[in-house]
Amino acid sequence: MEMEPVAKLKPWGDLSTSLVVSGQKVDSASLIAELQLADSEEFPSFEGVGIYSGPGWATLTVDERRSKSADEQAAELIGFLSPRKPALDALKKAGTLVKVDVSGVAESGSGLYISPDTLAGLAELGVPLIFTTVRASGEDEEDPLAWLG
Repeated sequence: MEMEPVAKLKPWGDLSTSLVVSGQKVDSASLIAELQLADSEEFPSFEGVGIYSGPGWATLTVDERRSKSADEQAAELIGFLSPRKPALDALKKAGTLVKVDVSGVAESGSGLYISPDTLAGLAELGVPLIFTTVRASGEDEEDPLAWLG
C-alpha cells in the first residue's frame, strides 16, 4: 500500500538530490570513471542530471529541471546508482566519503516527502542519507529552534 503525504505541503525550493563523494583525489573525472558513466549512453542525454566538482569533492546531481519532487529525484538517482552499487562499495572501501544529500531552500510551511519505497531503495545503496537546508539569499537568518529559549 502506497502512502501519500498527510497534508499537501509546499515543496522545498531549489531542490536537488545528489550523490556526494569527497576525498583527496576526487574530482568530476574520477567520479565519472569510478561510476563508469562515460560508457553509459543514457547519462549525458538527461536534462537536469549533472556532475559537479570542486577541490576534493564531486557530485552526481538530479535537480529541479528533471523533477520538482524529492521522491522522484531520489528515484532517478537510485536508477543510476543501483546497477553501480559495486562501484559505490569500492569507493567506500577506498576510504572515500560517500553520501546522498537532499538539499534545498526550506521555508515556513514547506515540506519534503520521500516515499517508503524510495527510502528503501536509498537504504539498499548502503550510503548515508542527509538533508541540507539553506535559506534564500537576502533573507534574515533565523534560528528555527529559538522558541526553545
